[in-house]
Amino acid sequence: MTVPPQHEQLYVKLGLWTDDRVGDLIARQAAARPNSELFMFGGTRMTYGQFDTWVTGVARDLVRHGVQRGDRIIVQLPNCLEALVLQVAAFRIGALNVPVIPIYREHETLQILNDTRPAAIAVAASLGHRSPRAEVDEMLTKLNHRPSLRYLVDGAAPGWNTIPNMDAEQDDSTPLPEPADADEPALILYTSGTTSAPKGAVLSSRSLIAQLRNMTAVGSLDHTTVVAAGTPLSHLSGFVAGLLLPAFLGARAVILPSWRPDEAVDVIADEKVTLMMGATVFLQDLVSRYQAGRGTEHHLDTYMCAGATIPSALIRSAAEVGVFATRNYGMTETAGICTGANRDDPSERRENWDGRLLTGMRIEAVDEDRRPLPAGTEGELRISGPQLFLGYTDTNATAAQFDDEGWFYPGDIGVVSDGWVRMTGRSKDIINRGGEKFSTQDIEQALLSHPDLDAVAVIAVPHLRFGEAVGAWIVLAEGCTWAGPQTYLRHLDDARLARSKLPAEWHVVEGIPTTATGKVQKFRLPQLTDLATASEVRLDTSDSRQDHDVHPD
Repeated sequence: MTVPPQHEQLYVKLGLWTDDRVGDLIARQAAARPNSELFMFGGTRMTYGQFDTWVTGVARDLVRHGVQRGDRIIVQLPNCLEALVLQVAAFRIGALNVPVIPIYREHETLQILNDTRPAAIAVAASLGHRSPRAEVDEMLTKLNHRPSLRYLVDGAAPGWNTIPNMDAEQDDSTPLPEPADADEPALILYTSGTTSAPKGAVLSSRSLIAQLRNMTAVGSLDHTTVVAAGTPLSHLSGFVAGLLLPAFLGARAVILPSWRPDEAVDVIADEKVTLMMGATVFLQDLVSRYQAGRGTEHHLDTYMCAGATIPSALIRSAAEVGVFATRNYGMTETAGICTGANRDDPSERRENWDGRLLTGMRIEAVDEDRRPLPAGTEGELRISGPQLFLGYTDTNATAAQFDDEGWFYPGDIGVVSDGWVRMTGRSKDIINRGGEKFSTQDIEQALLSHPDLDAVAVIAVPHLRFGEAVGAWIVLAEGCTWAGPQTYLRHLDDARLARSKLPAEWHVVEGIPTTATGKVQKFRLPQLTDLATASEVRLDTSDSRQDHDVHPD
């Protein structure tokens, strides 16, 4: 992806693009505040100085085993200290950090291994009933690839090394290469694969630090901020919350080994956490517990919410329990959120829109010929700005989603008005019902506002007459029973949705499948076991509005 010279000059002028490198963040803070706490993880606390010393030791171990500047290092570990130190050590020596979600199996991991051909890899000895080490060894054999260094955490096996611990004796004789320059690749993150196979997004220090600067500004963050990371450190939101943002601010992070809502509420209160970021499901978990009277002495001031449909009612419910929650739009390819909001913004905008553009970011809605649409008109979104990634590891994927002017097309549908953005769906989430095309998102939003429903996902389902129709997968709230869809059809009708958007199929399920970071995996919905179903149930209009638009069946 080529950045037009005038855009590069603007990003530099705005102070968003500098020569700062992510590989220097920890060392810089360690020099300035060596005794300040960097993070708490599972009861272990570590200062900037301690962590920096450990990073240097691991970096030297990588170099001694032949890992060089520009090599790829795969870190496929659950949330643990070793995952943190190895990722920062990769940055320190100018290698590309490639965090991989640990729940990925051969289908995803084999592709990533083949894509990156890593010089080093780190996995856990066991993960539940699995042996990641054995799985990776088998995949490496299939690929006829042997990394120069393999790290095994919490175990031992022939040919596998142990990551040097914090107390290991330092060998100062091994020189370290320079971190990657600000505009060079530093991080490869594989997208969640909610609709297709994961794609490797390549990010530079410039992209990442522009995001950190923008997040700091919109959230009024500083060194007193306490950030909680509840998502995997192998995902962008977890890595930003657990390390990059606190290291940028000189602040403190509280890293949760995994997401257990009851435990999280207690830790957030005990550690005086002020900021969290993540998908809707995590915010819902917190709000429901605060509403029930648990953890109400919390200091959680702000929750930046992104990654899944965010009901307006949830924003209001969060405010009622003392949490300023914002709807944000962003993705791996934009190094995180590229919109935000603060308390001075109108409540109607904050509750119903996905934030206003952060400094330097540009988003436009365009038509099918990629021509800009008038403000407020729904269209395909395209993005440009200082946070944008360099491209995918697959050059064909890069060419398919960038145009000649440097605009990135993520496949999202939405509206832009006065600098505010509202995502209304994915291009793959558009339902074509007899020639009428519409997004699934407003249907999901309306259903989620019904108190009897805990979770909702809507997709297109085959229909004999219309080709496609609306299918709704729903999870009932605790204590609620299924008595057919009529209640929910009336609720959608009261929300003034076009009758064409009323679901033709209903599936009551135990849970909606999501990624580890809370994104809904819609492709898995048809595979779920139904607790109850209903199809072709028409809205009972005997007591309904008569002036509502009626779509002919």
